[in-house]
Amino acid sequence: MKAKQTQIEVSTLTEHELQQLYKALLIASCRLDPRDPVQFLKNTLTTFQGHDNLQNVDWDKFLSNEDQQSMLALLQLDEEDYMDSNELLALFYKYEKAYSCYRSNITRTAFRLWKNFTTVSMTDAAELAERMEIAEAHYDRKKQEVAFAAWRKWVTFKEESRITAVQKLARVFKACVLKRVMAAWRNIVRDSRKTKDYFKKLQTDLELERQQSQVGEGCDWLSALPLNISLKIFQYLELRDLLSCSEVCCSWKSLIHSSTLWSKVNVSMFKDWITDSTMNEVMQNFRPFVIHLNLRGCASLEWSSLKYIGECRNLQELNVSECFNITDAMIQSIVEGCNCLLYMNISSTLLTDLSLKELSRNCVNLQYLSVAYCYKLTDKGFQYLSVGRGCHNLIHLDLSGCTQVSVTGFSFISKACSFLKEIVINDLDQLSDNCVSALMSKCHHLTSISLVEARNLTDVGMTAIADVAKLKTFIIEGNKHVSHVSWKLLCCSSRSLRTLHVVDCLRMTDVGLKCLLSLRNLQTLDISLCTKVTDKGIQHLAESAWACKLQKLSVSHCCLITDSAVNVIGNKFVKLCHLDLSYCELLTDAALESLSCSTISSLDISGCNIQDEGLAALEEVPLKKMIVAECIDITDSGIENLCKYVAELEYVDVSGCLALSDQAIRAFVFYCRGLFTLKMGGCPKMTDMAVQCLSSGGQYLRELDVSGSLFTDRAIKYIERLCPPLSSVIMNDCNGISEAGAMRLQPHVQHWEYSNDQTNLWLR
Repeated sequence: MKAKQTQIEVSTLTEHELQQLYKALLIASCRLDPRDPVQFLKNTLTTFQGHDNLQNVDWDKFLSNEDQQSMLALLQLDEEDYMDSNELLALFYKYEKAYSCYRSNITRTAFRLWKNFTTVSMTDAAELAERMEIAEAHYDRKKQEVAFAAWRKWVTFKEESRITAVQKLARVFKACVLKRVMAAWRNIVRDSRKTKDYFKKLQTDLELERQQSQVGEGCDWLSALPLNISLKIFQYLELRDLLSCSEVCCSWKSLIHSSTLWSKVNVSMFKDWITDSTMNEVMQNFRPFVIHLNLRGCASLEWSSLKYIGECRNLQELNVSECFNITDAMIQSIVEGCNCLLYMNISSTLLTDLSLKELSRNCVNLQYLSVAYCYKLTDKGFQYLSVGRGCHNLIHLDLSGCTQVSVTGFSFISKACSFLKEIVINDLDQLSDNCVSALMSKCHHLTSISLVEARNLTDVGMTAIADVAKLKTFIIEGNKHVSHVSWKLLCCSSRSLRTLHVVDCLRMTDVGLKCLLSLRNLQTLDISLCTKVTDKGIQHLAESAWACKLQKLSVSHCCLITDSAVNVIGNKFVKLCHLDLSYCELLTDAALESLSCSTISSLDISGCNIQDEGLAALEEVPLKKMIVAECIDITDSGIENLCKYVAELEYVDVSGCLALSDQAIRAFVFYCRGLFTLKMGGCPKMTDMAVQCLSSGGQYLRELDVSGSLFTDRAIKYIERLCPPLSSVIMNDCNGISEAGAMRLQPHVQHWEYSNDQTNLWLR
C-alpha cells in the first residue's frame, strides 16, 4: 500500500514539478545569449519540438533518458523512509517550498543581472552618444577653423594689397603736392626777390637822392651820419614829428621814406589832430612797409583814408578799437586785402555779425582776436566762425562785455576755436555754469582764463574748467558762490599755475588758501577784498612749496590781516618783489619792521595806520615804488628820513597825506634823482613852492598828478619847465588853476587831464 502511494507521489512530482524545474533551467540557460533572450528561447523550442509554441510543451524532451532516470532515482525513496504518508507529504511540501524559494532567488538574480546589464548598456550608449556629439562638434569646429584660416589668409592678403596701394597713392600724392609746393615756393621766392630788388633799388635811389641833395643844399650833421645811425635817431620820433621832418629838406625826406621807420604806425596817440588827408599821405606812401597799425580811438577818420588799409599786403596787426565810424563793409574790404593778419582788435565798435562772417572767410592765419564790448554781436556771428575756414587757429579771444552771447554761442566758439590758449570773459552778467561747460567741451588747451564779474558762476562751472584745463593764469573777480571745493579741484588739475587772481570772492577763506598748497610754481597771488582771510590763511601759504618762489602778493582790503601775518610774509616769502597791504586797517608800524630785511621793490600801504617810525624800518629795503596814499599820520620828517636811505625810488604816491607839505617834495627832489612818477594830489599843505622844487630837480619826471591840490597858475609855469620829458599831467579838481593856465600845458604833453569841479574825493 505504501509502495503504491509512493509511486503515485513520484509520478505526480514528475508530472508537475519537473516542468517547473525545466522552465527554470531554460530561463537560466537564456543567459547564454543575453543580447536577445526571447529569440534564443524561440530557437531552443524550435530545435527540440519543431515549433516555438509554449502550449503543450513536452519538457521531457529537453533531457535524455539517462538524465531522466538519474533524476527519478534521486527522487525515489526507500519504503522504510516513508513509514507515514503525512510525513512524506510534509516532506514534499518542504521540497516544493525550497524549490520555489530557490527558483525565486534564481529569477531575482537573473533579473538583477539583466537589469544591471541593461543599465550598463544604456550608460555606455549615453556615453557613446555624448562622445559622438563632442566628436561631431569638434569636427565641425575644425572645419570652421580651416575655412576661417583660409578666409583670414585671404583678408590679410587683401589688406596688405590695400596698404601697398595706399602707400603708392600716398607717395604719388606727396610727390604731386611737393611739386606744387616747390612751384609755389619758386613763385614766392621770385616775387620776394623782385620785391627785395625793388626796395633795394628804392633805397639806393633814396641814398643817391640824399647825397645829391647834400651837394645842392649843404650837409647838416644828421645827414652826414651813416644811414643806419640816422635811421636809429629818427626811430625815436613820433608820427607827427616824422611828417614834419620830411619837409625840412630833401636829405631828411629821403631818410624819412625808409621802410624801417614805417613798420609800426601808431596813430592812437594823435587821434585828436590826425586827419583824413594826413592818413591818406601815410597810407599811400608807406603802405608796403606797414606791419603794425594802431588806429585806436580814431573816430574822426573816414572811409576815404581807411580804404587804403586793405592795400597793406604785409599788415599783420590791426587795432581799430573804439573807432565807432567803422562799418562791416570796411572790415570786409580790409580783411580781403590783408591776408597776413595775425592780430585784430575790433573791441568797442558798432560792428555786427557780418564782420565775424568776413573774418571766418578770409582770416585763415588770425591768432589774436578781441571783440570786447561789441554789443551787437550775437550767437549767429560765432556760428559763422564754426562753419568758415578762418579763425580756426585762434590762440587768444576776448569776449568781454558781449552780452548777447548765450550757451549756444559758447558752443560755436568751442567748435570753431578748439586750439584756444587764452580767453577773456569779463563783465558778462549772463555767464553761467552751462556757458562755461559748453566752452570747455572742446577747448582743452586753455592756459589762461579771465572771469571778472562772473557773479553767477558756481562750483559746477569751476569743476568743468578743472576737468580739462591745465591753467597757468586764472583770474576771477566779484564772485560769491565759488567755494574751497573748486579751489581744491583747480589746484590739483593745474599744478603749474603761476598767476592766481581771486578778488572780491566772499567765499575765499583760510580753507581755500590751504588748497593752494598743491601748486608748485605760483608766482603771483592776489586775494584783495577777500574779507574772510585771516592770519591763519597766510600761515598756510607760508607752508607751501612755492612760498620761496612767490614774487607778487596782494592782500588789499583784507581787514582781518594783522602784523603777525606780515611777519610771516617777511620771513617766508624771500623772493617777494611786490607787496600790496593797502587798507589793511589792523596793521601798525610793527608790520613794516617785519619787512626790514626783505627784497621788496614795490610796496603799497595806502590807508594803513602807519606813522614815521614804521617808515624808518624800510631804510634797508630796496624800494623803487612806494604808495602811501591816505596815510594821514605820515609827516615830512618821516618822508625825509626815508628818502635818505631809499634813493632809488622811481614811483611815489603820497595822495591824501594831509600832513605832508612842500618839505616832503623837496626831500624827494633832493634824494630821489631818478623819480619818474609822482602823485601828490589832495595834500592841502602843499603850495606852488613844491612844484618849483620839482622844476629844479625833477629832470626825469614823466608823470605828475596834482589833483585836488591848492596850486595856482604860477605852478603851471614851473610844470612847463619839466616838459620834456614830462608827458602826462593830471589836474582834476584844481580850483586854483584856471582853464587858460591849464590849456598852456596841453601842447607839451601826450596825456592831459584838467577839471576844476569841487569834490571831496581827496579832502574827506
